[in-house]
Amino acid sequence: MDSINAVSNAGMTAYQGIQQNFNRLADNTQTIIQPQQSFDNTANALIDNKMAQTDIEALVKVLKTEDLLLGQLLDIKA
Repeated sequence: MDSINAVSNAGMTAYQGIQQNFNRLADNTQTIIQPQQSFDNTANALIDNKMAQTDIEALVKVLKTEDLLLGQLLDIKA
C-alpha cells in the first residue's frame, strides 16, 4: 500500500507543477504582449516560456511513469 501512496504523491506533485508552469506561461505572455515592455523583459519572458515548456514536458513524463507503475502494481495485486 505504501508503494501506491508514493506513486500517488509523485503524481499530485507533478500535476501541481504543471499547473504552476501554465501560470508561468500566462504571466510571461502578458509581459510579452505589452508593447511598453523593454527588450530585456520580453526576451526574459520568452526564455522563461521555453523553460516552462521543458518543465511541463518533464512533469508529463512523471505522470506517464506513474500511470505505468500503477498499472504494474495492479497487475501484481491481481
